[in-house]
Amino acid sequence: MKTLALHRGAQCLVPQVRHARHWHQRLFGLLVLPRLQPGQGLLIEPCASVHTLGMRYPLDLLFLSSSNQVLGWRENVAPWRAASQRGARSTLELPTGSIAQLAPRTGETLQWIAVPGTARAQQPSGGLL
Repeated sequence: MKTLALHRGAQCLVPQVRHARHWHQRLFGLLVLPRLQPGQGLLIEPCASVHTLGMRYPLDLLFLSSSNQVLGWRENVAPWRAASQRGARSTLELPTGSIAQLAPRTGETLQWIAVPGTARAQQPSGGLL
């Protein structure tokens, strides 16, 4: 999986984001990866809805359009729940408390930057790498 960093202009918001874009990576998501720590995330693409079935901890979720515009977010989504956002192309799963720190604004466009030395994979749909 390729590792990306989420930016708002020159400000790095989330320095270590794994990009799950293949069906098996999206299917298992965080069920097979270690628990997210502050500064980490999992970008699932394509993905307009997620579930926390089988999860043992809550998540924050950030929903993005195909051009990486913020469409919405959910905070502290408990295990065994589901969340979706109409029009979302990708969903960023984050540790709880991350949304409060990111302070996203609906409609703002965020950028993805590849972290050097990680596996090659295709860019998120919004490009900007």
